Amino acid sequence: MRQYGKGVHGISHITGGAFYDKISRILPKNIDVCIEKSSWKVPEIFRLIQYKGNIEDLEMYRTLNMGIGLVLIVQKEAAVGMMQKLAELKLKSWIIGAAVKGNKQVNII
Repeated sequence: MRQYGKGVHGISHITGGAFYDKISRILPKNIDVCIEKSSWKVPEIFRLIQYKGNIEDLEMYRTLNMGIGLVLIVQKEAAVGMMQKLAELKLKSWIIGAAVKGNKQVNII
């Protein structure tokens, strides 16, 4: 993986195209990302949209950011330090998943 800073391998701004399109763009050919959707509290507005629109989870994560504005892919050893630095900057952060061997897929479980 290309390294952008100390321990940072990729950065993805989660906007239109959300998780599936945006994150897969920064992955090497042999890496997948597994995201645990229970690892952060999704803002209620997204649940309301999903309920009122009768929208499946797959489409919600494909279209909306579900409360995650930016994804950093960092070395496992750098994650805690990165979260501490973000907290100092008054930014919320969560470990939401892991990179595994694969083929540029984003899997949300």
